[in-house]
Amino acid sequence: MRTTFTRLALVFVLLVLCGFGPPAGRPPIGPLVREDPKIYDFTFEVILDTANFVDANRKKNYVLRDAPIVMPIILQNTFSHVDHDSLGVRLWLGAKEDTSVQQRARLDEDAPNHMHMAVFTVASFNGQALRWQANFRVQTWSSRIDDAAAARIAWPQSFSDEVADGLRPQMYIESDHEFFANAVANVSSGNLRMVPPYLAAKDLVRYCTENVQVRGDGIHRGRFEVLYGMELKGALRTVRDGFGSAHDLVCVCIAMLRAAGIPARPVIGVEERGQKSATFVSWGEFYLPECGWIPFDPDELRGNGIRNKNVRDPWSDFGTMKDLNERIPLSFYFIPPAGVETPQYPAVWGWDPRPGRDPGTYPQVKFVVVSRGSPRPQQ
Repeated sequence: MRTTFTRLALVFVLLVLCGFGPPAGRPPIGPLVREDPKIYDFTFEVILDTANFVDANRKKNYVLRDAPIVMPIILQNTFSHVDHDSLGVRLWLGAKEDTSVQQRARLDEDAPNHMHMAVFTVASFNGQALRWQANFRVQTWSSRIDDAAAARIAWPQSFSDEVADGLRPQMYIESDHEFFANAVANVSSGNLRMVPPYLAAKDLVRYCTENVQVRGDGIHRGRFEVLYGMELKGALRTVRDGFGSAHDLVCVCIAMLRAAGIPARPVIGVEERGQKSATFVSWGEFYLPECGWIPFDPDELRGNGIRNKNVRDPWSDFGTMKDLNERIPLSFYFIPPAGVETPQYPAVWGWDPRPGRDPGTYPQVKFVVVSRGSPRPQQ
């Protein structure tokens, strides 16, 4: 399987290095720079076990045949790069590892936002427990922006087709709903394009942080702190309720930016938080010509006192994110943009438990993050 992953990923990386890659994979330019690189070995593990059935009185075995599992992969992003030689998956059926999974794996490269999808299948299984892992080595960077220079960039006549996915609605981000168009008009007083797009984006994100109350940590855990996924209801429900999780706040910000005609996308990743194990985290990015994809964290911005800050002043966690190199990006979608079933609590991955359906378990998610420090300087 690593041979298949390596061949496709190598072609992609060579195109990027030669300047032909999509904006999703290019380094930042102009006022936006990346710095302080770090390297991590990362493992994403999912455990499906009949011990976690929702209805304990209706326990059934998993009966699977040619059942695909789908895991998004961001091979190359503005502030991250996956080592294509390190990509791999493992699969256990019961207590026995299925080493043949390597021959049934592929890397699809036509996902929206220039994302890749690792797909591997369970050939045949009738039993009570299975688990799988996706593994890779990734290099990440912090971001820094020159606010004054970014604010001098004007609106383009039109955005490139390469970033068109950043203007379309998606699951949990209903940017085509009239609420967001009306909110944009309200924030900008109907003069959106009289303000440079970088400053307009600041105003829109500030509006979202002031009008959405964040409750909880956005993570759903079971007994013994077992991680199941993210608590998420989406942008539209969140603005109607006036509250949601930190992930919901990201969705609202992305919906507002898209409604304003600024390409934007959520980034769902993993970070270690203090003494707790690694867990899901999300943030946003918006696209600015002559710059690239600019990261921001609306949940952090809420605590930075931006209510009365001038949009022309630098904002910590808007463009400049010092801890971005401690986050491992996984996907631009909370659930895979594919025809698959997903857990009740979104966790990035999905599957098709053919020939039947998932009989009702809560899949457990585990992460292993091993820091390898900073890369060695090139001689």
